[in-house]
Amino acid sequence: MNASACMKALALAGRIILENGGETYRAEDTVLRMAQALGLAEADVFAVPSGLFISFTDEAGERRASVNRVHLQGTHLERVDRVNQISRHLASGELSPEMLIDELKTAGRLGDQLAWWFAPVSACLSAMGFAVMFGGGLVDIVIGGLCAALTQLVPFLFRRDDSSGMAATLVGGILCAFIALWFHAVTGLGVPDAIIASSLMPLVPGLSMTNAMQDILRGDMLSGVAHCARALMIAVMVAGGSLVGTYLFGALGMTSPQVQLIAEWPLPWQTLLIFLSSTLAGAGFGGLLYAPRKAILWGGLLGGAGFTAYWLLLRVGSAETAAMFFGALIAAVGAQVSARRLKMIATVFVTIAIIPLVPGLGLYRAMSAFAQSQTALGAATAVHAMAMVVMIAMGIGLGSMLAGTPRRRKGGAPHA
Repeated sequence: MNASACMKALALAGRIILENGGETYRAEDTVLRMAQALGLAEADVFAVPSGLFISFTDEAGERRASVNRVHLQGTHLERVDRVNQISRHLASGELSPEMLIDELKTAGRLGDQLAWWFAPVSACLSAMGFAVMFGGGLVDIVIGGLCAALTQLVPFLFRRDDSSGMAATLVGGILCAFIALWFHAVTGLGVPDAIIASSLMPLVPGLSMTNAMQDILRGDMLSGVAHCARALMIAVMVAGGSLVGTYLFGALGMTSPQVQLIAEWPLPWQTLLIFLSSTLAGAGFGGLLYAPRKAILWGGLLGGAGFTAYWLLLRVGSAETAAMFFGALIAAVGAQVSARRLKMIATVFVTIAIIPLVPGLGLYRAMSAFAQSQTALGAATAVHAMAMVVMIAMGIGLGSMLAGTPRRRKGGAPHA
């Protein structure tokens, strides 16, 4: 390959990773290793969520540079993982440089033929799992799943531009709250808290949260803060949408009893149901991320293990912060080990595994309290939920440190 073709291939690889939800450090590391495999001298890469900068010295001794604007197109972790696999094959000699660009173009088109109903069904399954975790009954499971599926159809109403994702998230939050409250008012069935919180969970910015934690833990503060700001903005849109939906319904003083579907079951059966529901919640969310199928299965099981550990620790009287930390630690360690065993990127497993632990119900209740002018209660609930998020971050950080150090191979691509 000549220098121009090499630059085109490197830029394409980096853009696919960044545009489909990959971390900036992964884009830098993958592009750098591909450059080394292509024999490029003095290669250097710098990535931020909105841009990719590549430079190297060609055979004539001239310095070449490329500046690429990056626009986030959505989340498709299978594409990110495929580029990582291509990097491995190139470094090991299994892929010739002449085939590199064609392979990357194929990776960038993965999932284009998926049916329109895939995302709504994934969201529905995830929300149904969360409804059980939040103490909902059969009605809450069904209505929560249907509301979550509806939120995945909202983006079809918007133009495909940079702001459409945020607007769709806001409208999705509004619909979740309004439909749940309307259904309860008309039928008297269901627990609005469980329905709304479970249907909102598929909108939670789990990938942005994970990317922010991963970048900050690696010392990339610029990208970490950018991902954190994006996660915060999406979370505000989700919570704000539910608040607007509540105001539109005019039910500010409405309260509903909390129903515990499994409270009187024997402990072993409760534990099994909690594990299965949290596994379903995580696996469904993995479908929304368009993760590889193996990662969806294993990530869901890891999410079930982490949440079940958190739930059991609460049952034996542990502090919630400690229970959350250990649940996240178990999920993170398992995710790193799975990434190595299956030779896939760790982000896929980590994101799916921690989703069941995200305090979505607490965030919703905080916004509900604010809607009812209970400012002190809302602030206290919000602070408690954020403390849980901090515990998740600490668990991921320690888990990555204990099990996530990549084993380097000479000239090889990263293992996680």
